[in-house]
Amino acid sequence: MYIAGSGGCQITVDEPAALVVALYLREVIGLPGLTNPDIPPLDPPITHWPIWAHRPHDVDRPGLIAGRPDPFDGTLDREQTGLEWARWWRYALAVGSAAGDDLRPPRFASFTGTPLLKQLLQMHHDRAVLWADAISSDPRVKRDLAAPRDGLVALAGQLESSRSRAAEPLRLRITVIPVQTQHGWQLAPDHVVVTRHLIGARDNVLDWLRHSVFALT
Repeated sequence: MYIAGSGGCQITVDEPAALVVALYLREVIGLPGLTNPDIPPLDPPITHWPIWAHRPHDVDRPGLIAGRPDPFDGTLDREQTGLEWARWWRYALAVGSAAGDDLRPPRFASFTGTPLLKQLLQMHHDRAVLWADAISSDPRVKRDLAAPRDGLVALAGQLESSRSRAAEPLRLRITVIPVQTQHGWQLAPDHVVVTRHLIGARDNVLDWLRHSVFALT
């Protein structure tokens, strides 16, 4: 995570680990249409493991963990699990990195109200975290996330200089997710979601964000 701008206008860029874990679980669930807006599949897919990363011995069977059943062989209800997942996704998207505080294995006590999702986490959380860490350690990912940083600093400065001294501080959250396509979605006046492919395309993301940022005024 990093913050561009000063106290008068701050733009925060973050790729919350909890959202990556959530998208990993969605791939395991294998159901489309769980998000609003519709979020594309992960990129890279969960079957991809960087050559430098520690990989589970059952890497060619992404839906399984050794010694544990396929979650949808009768153990879990696929539709209800999807509904519980969507509920958690909306929460995690709203709170950002703070959602990671709920991911506390092995009990996952915060998921008492979503028992099927809790069971899915108990089955796949460790593998999801291992995969997410492996992907995020790629230097190209770090480069893409930082690509627009200088432009965001300038954008925040322009916005701050256009406002009166008495105006309330402005905050814009940019949430990054590693999925297919180069796209962005505005969830609220002060919160946007962009893909890694868009954040890595410096000029494109700055053009796209300019409307979102200046709409705050």
